[in-house]
Amino acid sequence: MEKQVVLITGETRGFGLEMTKVFLKHNYVVCGISRSEFNYEGVYHQIGDISKEEDCHRCVKNIIEKYGKVDILINNAGFGIFGPVEETSLERARSQIDVTFFGAYLMAKSVLPYMRERKNGRIINISSIGGVIPLPYQAFYSASKCAMDMLFDAMRAELYPYSIQITSVKPGDSNTSFTENRVCDKVTNPAYKSQTERSLRSVSNDEKKGFSPSVVALKVYKIANKKRAPYSVSVGGKDKMLSFIYKLLPKRIRNYLLYKIYAK
Repeated sequence: MEKQVVLITGETRGFGLEMTKVFLKHNYVVCGISRSEFNYEGVYHQIGDISKEEDCHRCVKNIIEKYGKVDILINNAGFGIFGPVEETSLERARSQIDVTFFGAYLMAKSVLPYMRERKNGRIINISSIGGVIPLPYQAFYSASKCAMDMLFDAMRAELYPYSIQITSVKPGDSNTSFTENRVCDKVTNPAYKSQTERSLRSVSNDEKKGFSPSVVALKVYKIANKKRAPYSVSVGGKDKMLSFIYKLLPKRIRNYLLYKIYAK
């Protein structure tokens, strides 16, 4: 039986590394792209920046030349910036949107011609509970994940005639390197300083107590092997329940709770 080819962005750590292990274990051809070197047995790794269209096209073209196809694209690469909107520079905000939103778009744009030609393919996006719940001091992260989900929801209908399935996976708090790699500019404005510091400590503690990234990896593998992939999947019992309750509440109560939980 011909091996399936999976392309994982940001496969060098966190969710990406755990997904790499799971797909290799199940005899997939695993390809990846990230900004750093990565020597892992069985992985065809390329160095590139997914926010640059030429890097995305080059990466996919090389995989097609080597393996003839991409069966599954997993948009996983990303990072998070932390701080009040008023104190966030335009450059910093754009860096978040460029990777999380435009990076996923550019990777999909690069693989779609080949998937359409074969009338077969899957795109799995690693979104976040933050794409459902607007997280204070993580506004641009939440906005980028929400925008990504909306973009691919629209694409799903466009791609319906070509049997290309799209799934959004929304993890909650997980113990990964995402916490240590979060970009936090120093806040000096007294209007936000103490609240930002408290919120960062709280969020970081929750993430360190969160579930293992291997939980997400196994969930993604199962989705990749379903005949009919779900449109959206939340991971993490507490966060799944929080998301459900949040949608039911009136907007004024939502806003008050967000302040009490994240911003007070």
